[in-house]
Amino acid sequence: MITRRQIRIKAMQALYAHQLTGDNPAEVFKNNLQETYDILRDTDKKGQTDGDSGFLMRLFYDTITHEREFDKMIENRAQNWELGRMATIDRIIMHQALFEILHQDQIPIKVSINEYLDIAKEFSTPKSSQFINGILDTIQLSLKEEGKIIKTGRGLIENSPTPGNNEKETK
Repeated sequence: MITRRQIRIKAMQALYAHQLTGDNPAEVFKNNLQETYDILRDTDKKGQTDGDSGFLMRLFYDTITHEREFDKMIENRAQNWELGRMATIDRIIMHQALFEILHQDQIPIKVSINEYLDIAKEFSTPKSSQFINGILDTIQLSLKEEGKIIKTGRGLIENSPTPGNNEKETK
């Protein structure tokens, strides 16, 4: 069984490969995510359109599609930081989190943020999670005030589970 956290990490790694190589997203997906996608598709319930395979595909492609929009949000909230000075992996992690916050209505905001903070702790610098948390928190508060975040079902849950148990909430 592949967990949502593993899906997020695999997508992050593929997004990183895409950033570094500039290769066509379809080619990057095929080379880095196709096998995982096939496994997830086989384990998704028949007829399920919002299963883990769909989540993986949307997380990868939609994060790329909205990259400029997400960069603009980050740049507007990152005081004294230029995008070019930010670690590529930190930007990718924030892009993924913003994709979930804005486009995954069933996943609570706190779950998305906590998941990506844990991933940042594992894959980036020691201070990255604090930096990412500050920017994501500012952005999500602003988006809430503007009425741009729409959550339904489990996504409405404001109190996220304790760290490490988030997977149960996002499944």
